[in-house]
Amino acid sequence: MGRNLRRVAVSFLSLALIVGVPASSWALTDGTRAARGAAYLVSKQLPDGSIPAFSPIGSTSDAVLAFVAAGVGRRAMKHAIGYLRAQAAAGNVNTVGLQAKVVLAVDAAGQNPRRVGGHNLISEIEATLGPNGRFGDEPVLRDALAVLALVSAGSPPPSRASTWLLDAQCPDGGWAFDEPYDPAHDDAHCHSGASDFFDSDSNTTGYVVQALEATGHTAWSASPFDFFTTLRDPQHGGWSYSGSFIATDANSTALVLQAYASALIPVPLGGLIALRKLQHRACGAWAYSWNGDVLGDPDVGATIAAIPAVLGKPLPIAPGPVKRGVPAVPAC
Repeated sequence: MGRNLRRVAVSFLSLALIVGVPASSWALTDGTRAARGAAYLVSKQLPDGSIPAFSPIGSTSDAVLAFVAAGVGRRAMKHAIGYLRAQAAAGNVNTVGLQAKVVLAVDAAGQNPRRVGGHNLISEIEATLGPNGRFGDEPVLRDALAVLALVSAGSPPPSRASTWLLDAQCPDGGWAFDEPYDPAHDDAHCHSGASDFFDSDSNTTGYVVQALEATGHTAWSASPFDFFTTLRDPQHGGWSYSGSFIATDANSTALVLQAYASALIPVPLGGLIALRKLQHRACGAWAYSWNGDVLGDPDVGATIAAIPAVLGKPLPIAPGPVKRGVPAVPAC
């Protein structure tokens, strides 16, 4: 299926696939939830246009995706794009991971990622693709982002890039952040010993699944969706980062939901509800996680991640109309 046709199919089918409870049983629609989340992000935007969370450039790029997905916050989105262009011009968009994030944002905003602050970010990413299918020596997660960025810009990489990601899969069905599976040294979770701090995780796996679905290369050796099941929190219903500590967090839950949406697979019962429950409904922000049974503090990064996911929109986010205003919500 072509890139644009796939985006249309996902947008039409996402509501049918995200299941849990009837929409009528919720006071807020998911569109309203997303718009309120966007309003919270607007309140956190700095004068230079950035919306810092885990990384000023990376999180601002992801915030652009959130605005486009929600369809509100056009002024803030344009201000954020201006920040990203300035960072590119200053030479600060200088890794494949950051280049991919900015490409995804610029493309979603309907602009040209080949002209960003004097840089052709597409050619810069493509120049790092090695004969083995890996983008330089980038970690697996950033490699997946590079694939998504090129697909988003209409320049999908050669099939060897997808093959490299498929070969990087851990036997448990997941992918680890840093390195591909090494059968000579790794266990089933891509763990190689005391000095290895990166086992298979939901975030990397979520990005890789979306990248492979976007390129149509899904002949994985083990089901990533079975892997996600091992990271499901039985108390709050969401997903955790890794199997070392099972607890719902918004970012992991969001990426898992986007992976399901990208594959057009119905989300397990209660999965979307778990993400909804992490939102501070009045002010629109999402919490990262729970403090026992008490909702955690409002979190910029969690809100950025949750907005596309609660709407069932996987990466890459398609360009679309974005209204200028955002709902009036109280401060968190």
